[in-house]
Amino acid sequence: MKGCQLLVFSCQLRGLSVTIHRLLVYAGWGKIFTNRFCPKPDNRRLKTVISQVLLIIFFIPLVVSAHFEEVHVLIEAGDYPAAIHKLEGLAASTQDIAVKSWCYYQIGEIYYNYTHQYTRAAGAYDKILQLEKKGLSAEELFLAIIKKGDVYSRMGNYQDAIQTYDRLIKLAPASHFVHKTGLQKIRDINTALGDLREQQRVMIQHRGTPLAAVAQFQIAELYRNQSQLNQPAKAIAKYEELLAAHPDAVMAPEARWRIAHLRHTVLNQSALAIATYRKVVNDYPTSNFAAEALYQIANIHRTSEKYSLAIPVFEKLKQKYPNFWNMHAVLYWTGVCHEKTLNYPKAIAAFETFHHAYLPQLDPGYLGQISMHDKSVSEVKVQIGKRIEKLSAQIAETELERLDAARANRDFSLALSIARNLLATTPHTPQATQASEQLLTLQHLATIENLREQLQNEILPPVEAARARLQIGTIYEQHLQDYPAAIEVYKEVSKYHPDLPYSAEALYRSGIVYAEQLAAPNKALEAYQTIIAVHSNTLQAMMAHFQLGELYRKLNRYSEAVQAYKTTIGYPERDRYLAGGYKDSFSDRAQFRIGRVHYDDGRYNEARFAFEEFIQNRSESPRRAAAYVFLAAINEKHDESAQAAYFYKRAEDTLTDSPVQMAALIEEASTLDNLQATDSETVMRSLKAHQKRLNMR
Repeated sequence: MKGCQLLVFSCQLRGLSVTIHRLLVYAGWGKIFTNRFCPKPDNRRLKTVISQVLLIIFFIPLVVSAHFEEVHVLIEAGDYPAAIHKLEGLAASTQDIAVKSWCYYQIGEIYYNYTHQYTRAAGAYDKILQLEKKGLSAEELFLAIIKKGDVYSRMGNYQDAIQTYDRLIKLAPASHFVHKTGLQKIRDINTALGDLREQQRVMIQHRGTPLAAVAQFQIAELYRNQSQLNQPAKAIAKYEELLAAHPDAVMAPEARWRIAHLRHTVLNQSALAIATYRKVVNDYPTSNFAAEALYQIANIHRTSEKYSLAIPVFEKLKQKYPNFWNMHAVLYWTGVCHEKTLNYPKAIAAFETFHHAYLPQLDPGYLGQISMHDKSVSEVKVQIGKRIEKLSAQIAETELERLDAARANRDFSLALSIARNLLATTPHTPQATQASEQLLTLQHLATIENLREQLQNEILPPVEAARARLQIGTIYEQHLQDYPAAIEVYKEVSKYHPDLPYSAEALYRSGIVYAEQLAAPNKALEAYQTIIAVHSNTLQAMMAHFQLGELYRKLNRYSEAVQAYKTTIGYPERDRYLAGGYKDSFSDRAQFRIGRVHYDDGRYNEARFAFEEFIQNRSESPRRAAAYVFLAAINEKHDESAQAAYFYKRAEDTLTDSPVQMAALIEEASTLDNLQATDSETVMRSLKAHQKRLNMR
């Protein structure tokens, strides 16, 4: 229901105002109320947050609920002017500050989310701010300021946005969670603007190459992300520019899908979203994003109660992409749609498949995909199980025989269909157990079968054929663990598509398989060196240099390792944003590994210099704690106890409440003689023990 994401139910209808929900989302607590499987928060902090906003739970009088349905119907019908007129009339007729604030907030949300008239949205939030001296609650004031800052960001007025968030920082006490929210938003904008300049530089420097396409995609991502530049319309324009300039880029399917998803989830343009999702399916049929696009099309139809339109899309998704990651939700919603259209036999069949084939193996965190985040797996089992009938053991035996015959004939699609039916109809039989053990493998083999049929029976464009072969290789490698088969398919990509970027990716994956799975370092070196020689301007070339460094380091060829890492650093960085404000990249890892190589080679002065330089230049690195530990170890080797204790302390401080730093430390430094640990508690005890020992000298 589109209107439900905009309007606030009264306390009778929902029990929690949008003010509370939105503020908690900004503070990082929103999932507490929407996902029962998120990490359990600290109760004292949660109580503090709730105490700050609990007083406004009942701020909306019952009179508002009388207007809710009327406004909701108008929004569902797309009659936004009438909805705004209704809200403006209610705001003008009441003296209740809370009701006025509620009305103006809904008006602002309509302008912001639906009509995209951002100047008018800012005006609506300004009307809330004008109520400050008339008894407006602090939480309502804070939310209006945040929303006005978001409007400025959406308009591209980042300086005004920063000034607005700065006002929030000054108004809210330092201990209040919105104070920290304001600080984070300012940091995010400044970081994103810096990243934008860097990616623009890369585009100019590497114009016409795959690296320029990567940079162009990153620019669109910066505009897309609400926590960064927050301009979905501009993001769409940037994705379109990428598709026009680099139609065969590896990220082209994702770019087209991002356009559709922005129209769908941010701009609320359902018709345009469906048309764009269809382009993803038609233009990139072998991409994983084609499956995602079908799923979104079906859900748009389903949520608008057009069930007869949703069913064939779900069926096509099941047929064309049998290893789709969200297949459990596809089966569940297919059952719902059949139930709504009164086709009970097919509804029961779909629910049976969901209940018996997917639910027993489902991670509880995925229950949100079927709108059951507030239930346990056992509760869902009971709910679905009431509609399931059991079939006889004789049928189970017959179906297993058919399954074995289909697999022997390499008809994996048929085998998969039989296995699913067997699990759905006779779930508690020995035959069903055997089918369950084969289900995931059959899904992947059936996907390979479908892709091979497309390659043999259809005239695919070279890019699509290359993408299909690469996908087959990754299924063999990552899902079936059939590494020789993966290598053979990767060779096909290089053989038939030597000039496409997919060839570079296939060579890179081959190098990883040779190095990490087949214990063939020389073949891995050959694969990486081929990438560097033939595909020098690709992202894979940068990653190949890094992997060369890894191989040389493990082979104790330290000088070559250092040179490979230095070459990696010379490429444009492609950052990966982590929790806690950290940024990771191959460049970050390479610079750190230079210090490790020097340390492993016994060149402690060079290692000291490398780690000190790393700490100075990599303020957002997830490996800072690990660098401090290495510096501590180096100082211990030079009998510099005070300095060693100092660095252990710096490591301890950096690790406090930082799982990202802890994970990197365990990966990078756990093999050191002075810190052999694989869990956070042991690490912290070890650091404290080292400090105590050194301080006693």
